[in-house]
Amino acid sequence: MTLHFPENGQSRDEILASIGDARSRDLKSDGHAFAFVYDPGAETRAIAREVFAACMEGNGLDPTVYPSARVLENALVHACLELTNAPSGAVGTATTGGTESVILAVKAARDDARKTRPHITAPKMLLPETAHACFHKAAHYLGVDIVAVDVDPTTMRANAEDARSKMTGDVILVVGSAPGYAHGVVDPIEELAALAKEHGTLMHVDACVGGCVLPFLRDIGVDVPAFDFQVDGVTSMSVDLHKYGFAPKGISVLLQRRRELRDAQYFACANWTGYSIVNSSILGSKSLAATAAALAIVRHLGRSGFRERAKKMWNATQHIITTIDRTPGIRLVARPHANVLALTTDRGDLFELADRLTERGWFVQPTYSFGRSPAHIHLTVDPGNADRAADFARDIEASAVDLPDRMSPPAEVVAMLSHIVQAGGGGGIDAGDMMAQLGISEGRLPARAGMIHRILEAAPPAVRQALLAMFMGELFT
Repeated sequence: MTLHFPENGQSRDEILASIGDARSRDLKSDGHAFAFVYDPGAETRAIAREVFAACMEGNGLDPTVYPSARVLENALVHACLELTNAPSGAVGTATTGGTESVILAVKAARDDARKTRPHITAPKMLLPETAHACFHKAAHYLGVDIVAVDVDPTTMRANAEDARSKMTGDVILVVGSAPGYAHGVVDPIEELAALAKEHGTLMHVDACVGGCVLPFLRDIGVDVPAFDFQVDGVTSMSVDLHKYGFAPKGISVLLQRRRELRDAQYFACANWTGYSIVNSSILGSKSLAATAAALAIVRHLGRSGFRERAKKMWNATQHIITTIDRTPGIRLVARPHANVLALTTDRGDLFELADRLTERGWFVQPTYSFGRSPAHIHLTVDPGNADRAADFARDIEASAVDLPDRMSPPAEVVAMLSHIVQAGGGGGIDAGDMMAQLGISEGRLPARAGMIHRILEAAPPAVRQALLAMFMGELFT
């Protein structure tokens, strides 16, 4: 695709061909992807696409000019409040994704504390080490310190007693996941919420992954731990509609038990020469398209449609788990409460296993070790790949046979990369040349990416972060 601003306009066919070429290597919704994809089926996708296009011109910046912004968002938020058993008086906001929902939840906690507990000058949040990285992003942006909470090494659930031992008077927020993205387990929300209430602080449940699936798993008889507003002490929840709500990117909601907490997330400004503004979320201009598409899917599928898909995904997940349990050399990292799971190797090289699955046509997500969590392969089961779960499970079993011993990258390579990072990303080596040496071409990993994963696994987290930032910078240079 040309990078130049064209002198003359292009035809529709030329533009569509160019866009089609750019997208030709994107991850497909064909049932072979076990990460990133949440596919409800062709008919539902088509309805969402049509509604998305119909609402492209809307701008949620000013709901008095675009009244549909209020109508659509209120309807979607109300449905989500109902789904999460919110009490009367609970409110919510549509956002562009889980990260924005979380940032706003942390902002609301910080700003509410400024008003109600002004003596706190160094706000903190209790954050399990399994919580999503976006909480670290929120803490970085908003000046909130993270107090890491340990997790049980067997269940990967947050250790509520460790949280209790670290509770102090300047904690403004306690966090739990329902479930955590990495392992699919629900934290002990009841215990964490009770701790938060006891100490007069707020409790956020990150249900970005589970908010649109756990209620329906519960409906079909799955033993789902308590996680929503029925738990006394839960003050806010984030729920992504563009995950298991099956909507286009990006749409999430942040739900607040009390209106004053939502008020604390707002931003208003009259201190400039233009029009006075008030924003309910981080964005100013705010597309209505994804909100409308999410609402369309809720209306199209209804509870029965979501329930049907939840059952299909759960059955596929159990089939994969049964295969993992019976296959020598591999195991679950933890028993999941939902259709998200992680597998690791007891013996043999994990990243070789990932390469073998890739060669068999599957897309999986290798993940590096941190804290209590070992390096693992993350799997997300959706209605699309659920149809292929039996084939995938057979390929897991076959790929685990005769895995070589765990391999380590040459120590001098890791040392060299660490030196580059410590030298501020330079070290006399061009980033593009380094990517080429690793086999990364046009932003794509090589077919066998095991060595790259082994290097990142061996590197300390700070070096990993810097290398990934360097890689991202190279992609957009």
